[in-house]
Amino acid sequence: MKISEKISKIKKTIKEIKNISEKPDNNNVFYNKIEELNNEISSLKKEIRESVEELEEVLGEEDARS
Repeated sequence: MKISEKISKIKKTIKEIKNISEKPDNNNVFYNKIEELNNEISSLKKEIRESVEELEEVLGEEDARS
């Protein structure tokens, strides 16, 4: 998955959390879903961070060769 796709998924997930949190019915189910979505966001953020670190390494290696 590309970084832009991961960011897009994070935005979609945040929007879903916002929509869920605006509904007062059955709070327990909503809290569980929000927790699940927060975990998904955390995972995506980690993947993005790792991708950026890999990119920085590649770019650093290319700069060193120049």
